[in-house]
Amino acid sequence: MRDLLRTASARQLSLTEYEADFYATVETVDGVILKTERAQTFREPGSPSWEAFAAGRWNEALRIAAQPNSDLAQFFARLGEQGSGLHRLRIVELPLTPYLIWELNFLRFRAEAGEQIRVLDADAVTELEQEHGRVPELMVAGSRAVYDVRYDETGLPVGADKVVEPEVVEGCRSQILTMLDQAEPFESFFRREVDGRTPSTAHL
Repeated sequence: MRDLLRTASARQLSLTEYEADFYATVETVDGVILKTERAQTFREPGSPSWEAFAAGRWNEALRIAAQPNSDLAQFFARLGEQGSGLHRLRIVELPLTPYLIWELNFLRFRAEAGEQIRVLDADAVTELEQEHGRVPELMVAGSRAVYDVRYDETGLPVGADKVVEPEVVEGCRSQILTMLDQAEPFESFFRREVDGRTPSTAHL
């Protein structure tokens, strides 16, 4: 995917512009929304659960994550009515980082709310990344657009590059769907690798 994006003409968006543009595009999306996550650590200030995790308050982080989120449930319900949905491909390296232990616990509640999540071991993309570069952090909104999300060196999101060239959007979509087919259902991965673990037991 990275080689496709290198050849594309992109519109650079700030974080605020990206969020507004993405949700506007979702209103008329013509297919499923695909999300890739490749980095093993991010920063998510503004997320109360992440902030509790980052401060070492693990039980509080889980309690906050488990709180019902009516806005999220309504978002997924609206996508369902549109014949769409959000499908996340989470690429993981083992052993899991502390961040991933938190995130996968957090994602379990998003899955319960309606997000479709599958997990892929990073070993499965080794050859792909050697040939084409590291799998990027993408949001693909049907056939409308692909957003290449940008992060700073600390893992904080800072914006995105938006591409609307049909062949690039389709190429990214096709590659993500192929990886999703190879990936494991979220719940089975969670039960085997995550359930009962805490960030303090992770290998740093």
